[in-house]
Amino acid sequence: MPKVKIDNIHLYYELYGKGDPLLLIAGLGCDSQSWLPVVNELSNHFQIIVFDNRGVGRSNIPEAPYNICSMADDAMKLLDHLCIYSAHIVGHSMGGYIAQEFAINYPEQVNKLVLESTAPLSSSRNEFLFKNFFKFRQEGMDLEYWLLAWLFWLFVPNRFEDTEFVNQYIKNTLKYPYIQSTAGYKGQIEAISKFNTLDRLRKIQAKTLIIEGKEDILILPKESEMLIKGIPKSSMLYIEDTAHFIHLEKPKIFNKAVLKFLNT
Repeated sequence: MPKVKIDNIHLYYELYGKGDPLLLIAGLGCDSQSWLPVVNELSNHFQIIVFDNRGVGRSNIPEAPYNICSMADDAMKLLDHLCIYSAHIVGHSMGGYIAQEFAINYPEQVNKLVLESTAPLSSSRNEFLFKNFFKFRQEGMDLEYWLLAWLFWLFVPNRFEDTEFVNQYIKNTLKYPYIQSTAGYKGQIEAISKFNTLDRLRKIQAKTLIIEGKEDILILPKESEMLIKGIPKSSMLYIEDTAHFIHLEKPKIFNKAVLKFLNT
């Protein structure tokens, strides 16, 4: 399995397809495998690079405090290792935070930018939420119940009418051998709590598409809308009947929107 040593950690990554590079950056608690619902279609058009952020999956869990800026550096150094000097970037949720920092700090290396279910900072409510989820896990809450509690924040209400989907999601997650550790979760939520690009959004030079689920209750549409007010060359697309995990709930719609944006 391919890994690259970046400073004092090893990052796991995978490559799919051929063409212009497209880097996909996952959100809190998610790793490279969270992109599987969209990778096959996107890899018919681009070379797809997915990786596990520090603190999750098959990448290392460093002891030092995390920050979003250093996680953006990880992504840049991965591309450098692969001799990729510019790419389209897609970031979901926390991955959208990382993508913003990447676009601000390495503007020459970003062709187009897609920000999915994200915002320029994390709300005080979400900081409270994440810390409590950490406390539940630290105190030994059953992992299945912990995951079920998370689902209410990720999917639209009518998704729970599809019991097969919910049961399969939990089953697959529980048997996944690289589920995030408590220490990795703690490191990532600490990074999120310190993130803020609100006063730097104007520095993002790339043409940007912001995709937001109309029913997202984790990162609210009004929070996502701060991005379009700050990023000069940005447009916004709302997806109906969808919450936070757009590329899992509506992979065909997500792919269609991304491909249309990247190919025009």
